[in-house]
Amino acid sequence: MRRPELKTPWTTWLLVSVPVIMLAMFVVPYTLLREVDAWYGSLLFWTVGTAAVITINIVIALTWENEK
Repeated sequence: MRRPELKTPWTTWLLVSVPVIMLAMFVVPYTLLREVDAWYGSLLFWTVGTAAVITINIVIALTWENEK
């Protein structure tokens, strides 16, 4: 099976940003948001992070082409 090639450099940066966002979704609530007593501080952060990862996945999927 052939490995798909990335068309542009920005798709590489988008793919690299997904693990960075996921790591931040674990680290930030337990470090920077530690002093926030309300539960919605981390919930809002996780919601925005999840929306960002979903959007990146959609953009990457739209760049794929069917191979025959």
